Amino acid sequence: RGVVQRGTAAAAAALMWLRNDAAFGAAAIIYLFAVAWTTDTASYAAGRLIGGPKLAPGISPQKTWSGFIAGILAPSLVGYIAAKVLESGSALRLALVSVALAIACQFGDLLESWVKRRFGAKDSSQLIPGHGGLLDRIDGLMMAAVLAGLIALRDPAAPGRGLLFW
Repeated sequence: RGVVQRGTAAAAAALMWLRNDAAFGAAAIIYLFAVAWTTDTASYAAGRLIGGPKLAPGISPQKTWSGFIAGILAPSLVGYIAAKVLESGSALRLALVSVALAIACQFGDLLESWVKRRFGAKDSSQLIPGHGGLLDRIDGLMMAAVLAGLIALRDPAAPGRGLLFW
């Protein structure tokens, strides 16, 4: 429980710090949410449509390698498009940052699944029926937010710029 609370606090702090950038904070948050949502959606869609070998059957029996691959490739398009819209420098570099954030999302999802299995809790809450609880909606975002905060340290005075501009 303490680990989850510390992880949640770190993610919240990173999100607040990123948003605090007056010039690019809102764009950084929108970008981060878009990467997380694209990761989840592409992973789910590819896993259901393509299927294939399981990624980590002992932790999360429904996750597939096809879902994992789609879940890291699709967000690269988000980064590429974001760089073009923001005119933020190298679209390829922001696409690669998006891949790193997507991997963090996938890791966050697997970590949350492991924690639930470890403590025998199928659903972390009943807030959203059929979706495993609130943490299932934000587990990837939390891990990606922490990584985004670390990346943003490139420009501590303007963290949104540090995340988005390459």
